[in-house]
Amino acid sequence: MQNETFAKQLATILGIFGITTNFIGAIISFITGLLHVSGAENYIVDSSVCFVCALILLFIFLYYCFKKKDYNRFNFIAVTFYGFVTFTAMYITNGNLRCGFPFYMLIIPMYYGFSMPLKKTSFFFPVANLIYYNLLFVLTFVAPFFPGREVITNSKMLQTCTAFSINYIFIFCVCFVVSKQFTKQNRNLEDSEKRYKELSSRDELTGLYNRRALDNRAELGVKSVIIYDIDYFKNINDTYGHQIGDTALKNLSEIVLKYCSNEFELYRYGGEEFVILSRLPDNKTLELFQRIMNDVRMHFVVEGNPVTISAGIASFCKDYNRTLKIADENLYLAKTDGRNKIYMNGDEIN
Repeated sequence: MQNETFAKQLATILGIFGITTNFIGAIISFITGLLHVSGAENYIVDSSVCFVCALILLFIFLYYCFKKKDYNRFNFIAVTFYGFVTFTAMYITNGNLRCGFPFYMLIIPMYYGFSMPLKKTSFFFPVANLIYYNLLFVLTFVAPFFPGREVITNSKMLQTCTAFSINYIFIFCVCFVVSKQFTKQNRNLEDSEKRYKELSSRDELTGLYNRRALDNRAELGVKSVIIYDIDYFKNINDTYGHQIGDTALKNLSEIVLKYCSNEFELYRYGGEEFVILSRLPDNKTLELFQRIMNDVRMHFVVEGNPVTISAGIASFCKDYNRTLKIADENLYLAKTDGRNKIYMNGDEIN
């Protein structure tokens, strides 16, 4: 449930709780119906229907749980099934209006309110369920074939339907509003967390992913690592100031970014150092970085003066830290050999 939204988590909890408790209630209803078998022939049919419905729901519940399907949609379908089928059988079996079972039916709008997806078409189900229950109550009063029929005035029938409808609508609206409000707040928290993670993974100056992001993605299919820095960067800061040095870092990043992709990712490692994680074959990586070096030589200038970079490349050797160390050693060789060069596996690349 780690990746599920708050709404799905809530729907899952309510669904599991509701299905479990209602299954128990259906079994009790079945037993109650059998106890009345001597008094009413219809109870055999009513109780059997209730029991079969419970078994069907139990099968659906187990199937979806073990297959790990969409719990949110399953809960919605299960509640609808309970509302239209199982509760009808339990209502008939347990004495209709005389036992106060309509109050138990008010669980249904609560489930709808909490688990219903925010779509206009979804409102059809709770509305249809409310109309269905009112028709069921009317049958209780007027249908001669209905078991336990109530002989009562039309005003009493209207009063019963009105009171139930008001409570049904009120419970549904409250649960729906509360659920959507909590879902909205949770979504805002998730968005804030994503923005915070994104900001914490970005270098403030260049906008590139930083060392923290690099450590998280260092071994995801990487075939080689490139580490490079600006030649004589300290002299640039000392001569022109740190503001010009910062501008140089940003300009260099823009040049290299033109060549980057999901298979050739650029990170700021710290100071004037940058790291590229390449998922390309070594020959493609080397070819691409040579193009970058040529572009830098032609277009990277600071206060009108051309500036170069030096780089070290290492093929990935199963351990990221070891690979990075080898690339850094190659960078050191490029520095000590006059700068403006690429070294790979201890050899200069022309």
